[in-house]
Formats: sequence, C-alpha cells, structure tokens
Amino acid sequence: MSRVLVVDDDPGVRDSMSRTLAQAGYTVRTAETGEAAFELARDGAFDVILSDMRMPGISGIEVLRKLRDVRVDSAFIVMTGFGTVDTAVEAMKLGAVDFVQKPFFRDELLMRVRSGVERRQLARQVQLLQRQLPADGSLEGLIGDSPAMLKIKDVIRRAAAAPGTVLITGETGTGKEIAARAIHAQSARSSRTFVALNCAAVAESLLETELFGHARGAFTGAAGARQGLIEHATGGTLFLDEIGAMSRPLQAKLLRALESGEVRRIGENESRTVDVRFVAATNVDLRAAVDAGDFREDLYYRLNLHHVHLPPLRDRPGDVALLVEHFLARYGRGSGMTDCSPAALEVLTGYSFPGNVRQLEHIIQRAVATARSASIEVGDLPEELLASVPAAPPSEGTVAAARDRAERDMIVATLTRHRGEITAAAKELQVSRTTMWRLMKKHAING
Repeated sequence: MSRVLVVDDDPGVRDSMSRTLAQAGYTVRTAETGEAAFELARDGAFDVILSDMRMPGISGIEVLRKLRDVRVDSAFIVMTGFGTVDTAVEAMKLGAVDFVQKPFFRDELLMRVRSGVERRQLARQVQLLQRQLPADGSLEGLIGDSPAMLKIKDVIRRAAAAPGTVLITGETGTGKEIAARAIHAQSARSSRTFVALNCAAVAESLLETELFGHARGAFTGAAGARQGLIEHATGGTLFLDEIGAMSRPLQAKLLRALESGEVRRIGENESRTVDVRFVAATNVDLRAAVDAGDFREDLYYRLNLHHVHLPPLRDRPGDVALLVEHFLARYGRGSGMTDCSPAALEVLTGYSFPGNVRQLEHIIQRAVATARSASIEVGDLPEELLASVPAAPPSEGTVAAARDRAERDMIVATLTRHRGEITAAAKELQVSRTTMWRLMKKHAING
C-alpha cells in the first residue's frame, strides 16, 4: 500500500485531504509544519509528499531542499494558493514532480498522487536494474564463498543501499579498497565518480590541499586555483584509505566538511557546497587511537555510521583455492599455466598469510613467472611458505594414511548427510566448492 504525507498548517485542509486519500486506499500521515514533515520523511518512508508552499517556520520549498540534501527520493508535490510561475520553476528545479494550486478537485488530487506514486515506483525499478548490471568494482571483486565472506558481502550490500559514511577495517592486504569500490558500485552513486586517496602516502603539508584545494596565490607555487578531491568527488564517493594517519588539525577540517556538506579552498573566504559519500579505511584500531588522543572521537563516530570489517585470510582458509584460481586466471593466461598441484595447494591452505590476500596474489604472480611446468608445484612456492610447513614425524606413512582416512570418512559422512549435494557439504566443511571437488578427486569419491 502506497504511503502519502500531507503537510499543511491548515487543519481543515489536512483532514479533508487525509480522508480523500485514505478512502482511495492510501496510507496517510500528516504534519502541520515543515520541521515536523522533514523529521517524518527523512528516512524515505513515503512514496508521495504533498506539501503546502507557505507555512510558519520553513516553507515547502525548504522542506524539499532539505530532503533532497539527504537524498530522499519521495515524489514531492508542491501545493499553494499563492502560486506563481517563478515558484513553480524553482520547485521543479529542486526536484518536485508536480505543482498544483488550491483549491483543487478530488479527482485532480487523486490523479496527481497516483502519477507521483508511479513515478517513484518507476525510478526505483530503474535503480534496481542499474544495480543488477555488472560494474567495475562490483561484488565480483570480493573472491570467496566461505561463511565469513558471504556475511561480508551481505553487509556491503546493505551499507551500499543506505546513505551515510562507511568505515572499513581490517589488516593490511585484506582488500579494503576493493570493498570500498564494491560499496560505490552497488550504491545509487555508481554512475558518478569514485576517488581514492591514501592519506599515509601524501605528505602532511600537502594533504590539506589535496582534499580541499586552494586558490590562486594561496601559497608559494600556487600559480593557479585547484579543485580539491572532495569537490572533485561531488555526486560520487571519496575513499580515504589509512584515515588514521591524518593529523588532528586536518581531522577537524574533515569533520566540518562531513557535517556541513561544505568545503573551503585554502586561501578563499567562501565555502562551496559538495555532495559526497565518504568511505574511510584503516588497518589500525581507531578506538584505541581515540583513547590515546591521536584520533578525534567525534570524527570516529561520524565515520563509523556503517562498519565493514574484513577478516584476515587465515580466518577463511576455505577461500584460498578460489583465490588461487582467480589469480591464476589473471596472471597465467599468457603463459598457459592454469593449475596448482594438490600438494602446493595444501601448503598454501595451511599457511597463515600475514600479508593476507595481497601476499597470496604476489605469491601466485611470482610462481607463474618462475614455474617450470604448466602447474604450480611445491618447489615453486617461496621459501618462507615451505619453512612454515611442520616437519613430518618419523612414522610419516602411518600418520599420513590415518589422516587421509579420517579426511575421507568426514567428507563421505558430510556428503551422505546432504544427500550428495556438494555445495551444501562444502559449506558445512567451510571449504569452497572447488576445494571440495579436489578433495573428492584425491580420495576417489564419486560425485
């Protein structure tokens, strides 16, 4: 059932319109001031908002402006008894879908509301179709089907669909920028600019001008005016990697930009309005940095509206085989290398990967370049991996055979429980479907 909000300071108008719309099957809420309307509508709960133009406090135009600032996409219809062409044009420029003068007939009201509902539904369908199209930086870049990665993908989808800042945490090499690009690609801003900046890679003296820009002559060497990255990303997403490296004075300026939606170039007096979604990432404990006085607490909470934590690779060993396949497809295509031997894969799966996915990528890239066959063998792996493999006990054959029997029995029992469904069995064993196939082949288990 479609939801409609009626905003008018005249109780008679509110009651009359509410009855008419309710009789037509709409769910109706009312507000007598612009301030009350904004609070009711800011979460996007209404399909159509019918608002009077002139009211005590903020006007209907101002309500529309404030709702568009927070990206509410409800169909907005402005109504007034004092309409002018100029006012109608201003309302349409701000995104109003219709403009009507009071008094109007019942059929006219219902026709315009029905049209507004259809407009919003159509816009939502277009957004849904756009999000279903493949895009650079989509969730396909997050390789893994372990329970941990499936949970992360779900968190990213929900964070992308909601407005507000996102804080991505995780160890170095876990794929924080890939996650940030996925958030952008899944969001309503996917058709606009994605800008990435590593705060630790820019000298502190230059970081402010990188973010905020500068006026001509603002400092020695500023031969011309320059737009900052916040301005450049307006309408899209700005990804600030290693946000913990930012100094406290610059943190204060970033906080003001977040809260006001305005930036001021160095050397200028006037502020510029921006519309940017901020996504920040860090590999340090920002909560501990707040406690130590190194990071502003207000900025921490402002950034941490949505939180995505990427687990280290050692906590999802079942994804190693899928990642190996992915990197082999990327780096082995030209050389003809397409496989990794079971023994080499066993070593890789058992390694702790302090450098996470990035370290595994470099290992596969190096192995492809140096391997002497069409398959990565144990000898093609770096020495630090081989050194991490524990020495075999004296009774290697017996222990290995017992381990293989136990592994085979567990796989057979799990497949039996799931009536031969390989995907379900792999999920219970916390391995990828590819790894499950390899284990079944190793133990001669028929699918």
